[in-house]
Amino acid sequence: MVAPQDLVAIAHPFGTIEVSRDALMTFPVGGMFGFEKLTTFALVPAARQGLWWLMSPTSPPTTFVLADPFVCFPDYALDLGDLEKSQLEIERPEDVLALVMLTIPEGGAPITANLRAPIVFNVTRRLAAQVVSRDESHGLATAIDLTVYPRSTNGLDMT
Repeated sequence: MVAPQDLVAIAHPFGTIEVSRDALMTFPVGGMFGFEKLTTFALVPAARQGLWWLMSPTSPPTTFVLADPFVCFPDYALDLGDLEKSQLEIERPEDVLALVMLTIPEGGAPITANLRAPIVFNVTRRLAAQVVSRDESHGLATAIDLTVYPRSTNGLDMT
């Protein structure tokens, strides 16, 4: 059980969500593109394995849906440079989690993934950075099928 002082309340349109402080990730060199002033987010597993909520604890509520790209794109690869490894204090490959941001349009248009600018996390140090891939074949809006991510009872369902 998590002690109340170890929880952070995050306002969201679906209500207030309490997450462990251990879920907080810091972007040490500014936030994501277009959201540079937001440098702290909670990374919370969603109700499908391989999907995540990235939620800002600041106001106004800012939430993104992220996906493990390797589930849909097994050949996806990311080559981090020395600068990114240094900024994220990466020492071991097992500390790295790379996720891509999803766009979920209204009206039934296809859901897309930004494979070109993944968000890379050092889950041990709780650091994050959005990294532009050097691989020009990675698209900014690549169609993605979320049904390949199996349902999970352990994740946060905000649908």
